[in-house]
Amino acid sequence: MLFRCVLVSLFVIALAGCVGDNLPQQPDPDFKPQNSYARFDIAQAPVVLIDQAHYNFHTINTRYRPFAQVLQSDGYNVKANKQQFSSKSLAKADILVIANALHKDNSRNWDGPFYSAFTPEEVKAVKAWVSQGGALLLIADHIPFPKAAEQIASAFGFEFANGHVQEVTFSTQNKTLSHHVILNSTARTGQITQVKSLGGDAFKAPEAAINLLQIPKGMKAVLPDKPFAVNEKTPQISIEGWSQGAVLEIERGRVAVFAEASMFTSQVYIPTGQKLGLVSPGAEQNERFLLNVMYWLANKGS
Repeated sequence: MLFRCVLVSLFVIALAGCVGDNLPQQPDPDFKPQNSYARFDIAQAPVVLIDQAHYNFHTINTRYRPFAQVLQSDGYNVKANKQQFSSKSLAKADILVIANALHKDNSRNWDGPFYSAFTPEEVKAVKAWVSQGGALLLIADHIPFPKAAEQIASAFGFEFANGHVQEVTFSTQNKTLSHHVILNSTARTGQITQVKSLGGDAFKAPEAAINLLQIPKGMKAVLPDKPFAVNEKTPQISIEGWSQGAVLEIERGRVAVFAEASMFTSQVYIPTGQKLGLVSPGAEQNERFLLNVMYWLANKGS
């Protein structure tokens, strides 16, 4: 049963499983954010750097264009990061977004072995920047992305499975969506009661973190040697109680980690016209959830 469920989920996430930018999976050209009122004006707009210096599968110009549109609808000043991480390159940023980074050697080869996307110096720079008041949104999807992000994730105490999991609908009703200020009702977003993930990976969060998206009972991750190479003999591990989304306060800064990328964007599979992500059935509140996650990251003193 698990094998069949995972294969169904892999049919969806396999749309993201090809390498390169000239792919049938592209940003949704018709996407428009639901949000129509910006929380920030130009004078106070937080600067959001979206990383594209590490062979990222998701960038402003590719599959995270709708992600950037959502942020811009709320008034954020969204820019592309094209430099290695350092105290200098991060100095003017309020929030750093890293989505599905890859090492150069894995940018065209997903058969392994898999390497860190970041140098030890970059990891130290990001951790120091967060500790001094920066905010990090780290997203690492299914294998091989968690391996690429392993060092930067572990610097904050997060440990990924580096496999595949099936899609999950998290909700307050089934108690997999944890109570946190991020879910609170506002005049603009209303109470968030459901968030949908479309597959991805899972991780163990450090004790000090708040597990927002808690993996439900009975779920397992499959751990193939390379992406999508799943069959009845593929190793499995229990991930019950693990996380697909968690937040952490560290000294003066904040960190949000998610194990699924498409839940925060909108993509179209060109051959069929199928759209998935923010526009998927069951993901109606995902955009509001993203906006609240970003607002929590932007307000480190509150």
